[in-house]
Amino acid sequence: MTGLKWWQRVVLVVCLCALTLPLWFAARNAYRFVDGHRTITDGYVHCEGNDRCRGTWSLPGGRHGRGEIEGLAFEYDEEQVTGIPLYAGRDWAVSDRSSLAVRAALEAGGAVIGMVVVLSVGWVKSRRL
Repeated sequence: MTGLKWWQRVVLVVCLCALTLPLWFAARNAYRFVDGHRTITDGYVHCEGNDRCRGTWSLPGGRHGRGEIEGLAFEYDEEQVTGIPLYAGRDWAVSDRSSLAVRAALEAGGAVIGMVVVLSVGWVKSRRL
């Protein structure tokens, strides 16, 4: 990459640094996949539509969690329902554990593909100059 101008090197480094964001999301989802617990809702789940549901759930050791629940799609006449199976942590919950692994794999794959594209463009540009 020695053939690049100074500003092209700066752009290359900024692009590579920007690719840490999807890696951070992938790490968060992988951590949730490993660290979460199977549980059910113990309070009412309220859905406002558009996959925006909030509720409470029980965790091992007598702890309770509350927050947004991803992956639930209720109709408006089914807003107040209890006993829904979840995979959850203290402040997050998903209706399907496998969705965490899929998202982590997609985010990590996207970051790797982005890194390859950025480095290959930088390499090609450095050879042309």
